[in-house]
Amino acid sequence: MDTKLKSIKYSAGAKTAAFIVVWLCVMCAVGSAVFLLYYHETVNSKSYYDTHQFKNEFSMLVSNAVEYNVKFKSEANIKSSGDTAETINKNLQRYYLIKKKLSESVNFAYCFKNTNTGETVTNIKVEAEDALALIQKQPSLVYYNQGTFVSDFPFNTGIMQMLEDAPYEIYAAVIEPLRPGDVFYDDNMSYSKNKALSNNATIILVLSTILTIVAFIYLVMVTGRRKPEGEINLSFIDRLYTDVYSMLVFFAAIISIAIAAQISYSFPERVEIIIIALVFGIDVLIGLSYLLSMIRQIKSGQLLRNTLVYKIFAICFNGKTFKTWTLLLLLGYGATNGVLFAIAAHSGGAGFFFFLFLIVPFNIAAVYFAAKALLSLSQIMEAAKEISVGNLDYALDNTKVAVAFASFAKDIQSIQGGLKKAVAEAIKGERMKTELITNVSHDLKTPLTSVINYVDLLKQEDLNNEKASQYLDILEEKSARLKQLIEDLIEASKASSGNLAVSVEKVDLHELVMQACGEYEEKFQKAELDVHITADKTFIAADGKHMWRIVENLLSNTVKYSLSRTRVYINVAKSESCGVLIVKNISANPLDISPEQLTERFVRGDLARTTEGAGLGLSIAQSLTGIQGGRFKIETDGDLFKVTVVMPLWEEE
Repeated sequence: MDTKLKSIKYSAGAKTAAFIVVWLCVMCAVGSAVFLLYYHETVNSKSYYDTHQFKNEFSMLVSNAVEYNVKFKSEANIKSSGDTAETINKNLQRYYLIKKKLSESVNFAYCFKNTNTGETVTNIKVEAEDALALIQKQPSLVYYNQGTFVSDFPFNTGIMQMLEDAPYEIYAAVIEPLRPGDVFYDDNMSYSKNKALSNNATIILVLSTILTIVAFIYLVMVTGRRKPEGEINLSFIDRLYTDVYSMLVFFAAIISIAIAAQISYSFPERVEIIIIALVFGIDVLIGLSYLLSMIRQIKSGQLLRNTLVYKIFAICFNGKTFKTWTLLLLLGYGATNGVLFAIAAHSGGAGFFFFLFLIVPFNIAAVYFAAKALLSLSQIMEAAKEISVGNLDYALDNTKVAVAFASFAKDIQSIQGGLKKAVAEAIKGERMKTELITNVSHDLKTPLTSVINYVDLLKQEDLNNEKASQYLDILEEKSARLKQLIEDLIEASKASSGNLAVSVEKVDLHELVMQACGEYEEKFQKAELDVHITADKTFIAADGKHMWRIVENLLSNTVKYSLSRTRVYINVAKSESCGVLIVKNISANPLDISPEQLTERFVRGDLARTTEGAGLGLSIAQSLTGIQGGRFKIETDGDLFKVTVVMPLWEEE
């Protein structure tokens, strides 16, 4: 059942139905909104008597009644006014016009009372008292006299001016219920009809808006897909370049505006409404198709790539002709802007729309592509920087690199790949060498142990041969040296591979160095070395056993390779965050190799290899320093040999 519903959801029929629903609902919503805006007074008023249309018409009739009965009074009064003939004729024409208008008003009633004579004038064919009582009962009553105005309607200064010197009280109202035959009745009927329509229009607007949103969200979700999580299928209209398509839609909007402006002067109102509705319906179809096309292209990730500007950019900037095309593109960009601004300047009133919908998008697109290219360059530079400091796993995303720098990015990635391959092979070789040394060392250690044991057994025998005893002493010495060499090999392999356990604790570097120097005092004297120690109390965070081996190896290296009758300087100090051990001595042999080579295994400062060393001491010291988070550095200056060990200080909690 779920599969069937999903197939219906993504079917072409469901999409077409949703498209039609959106189109119809947009038409209904816009039509309802226009109607409500046009008749907003009807929508917001409680009754016809609250509308400006009624108030203006009623106020005008009251003013006409005052003018007719107070200012003009009668034909004879006008003719005997003593005015010029021209003024008299104008007043007579005005008198007749007002008389006709008042006579045609079926529902308008007034009553004028002369406060001096008590005379009453009314347009209602009943007794004066009855007419006044009838008018006073109406909700639309207005009352004027020389200094008083009582009404909910706007104050009319013209009426007060005409009553300024006239002793009259005026009562006027629209008699309810309204009878057919004048403007009040017709307007009231129109108001009632529009009021009912406005209620319906409000309901249609709300429902149409909700349906539009729901159907459009559905279209956004399913457009371009034939099944859930399926590939995006583009329609034939999506093959148009995005910028070209946008320009066509823009021109269609301009044409629609021009048609709407033209027909407003050429056709009757009903025909005008029909034509505008037809044009708007076509525009909605075009706009909806355009939006769905853009959504499909966004889903497929080709919105910007499917632009004519991008295609031209890709052709021009293929990574080989970048410099030439950069100049040509800049010239073309400036020339295009100049032409567009010139057209906008000579387009009159349409120039603003031309500027808004063509020049601005063009420049935004140009800035976007330029910014994207510069961002790509910064990403490539960042990748080169990371690779240069040894981060060979830094990932450069090719999808975010502009076409102009695509070739450059590929070259950087090629260099990165070559370096990674070279480093991987070097690491593999080093690992194989370490494993070989470890395995061979273990294989040598077993028979060597047997040799040492048999030498011990032979020494317990009574050989009675002086030469045999000498040979046994040599065997014992050489086997012990070979055993020490094998143990050093195993330790060096473990240290360089990081397989040694590290137990960080508080270590007094000063005390450690002083103790080691004490143990090596006899060896220093035998080597005729003058040792000078400068040490401060320094506590470091390190493994005590490993630190002892580091100091021991450095002192052993000093004893073996220092020139006799020279000074050795040992300094223990501390900086803000580190403890520092420095050992300096004069080499007995010329240091013809680099400091980096001195820390390699089996490399010795004595190239003739006449001393006892195996060339592992400095290598082990460097590895042990590294696994504890410290730094090991060797410096040479002529025959001066200097070793610096830097370890982090112990931080009290």
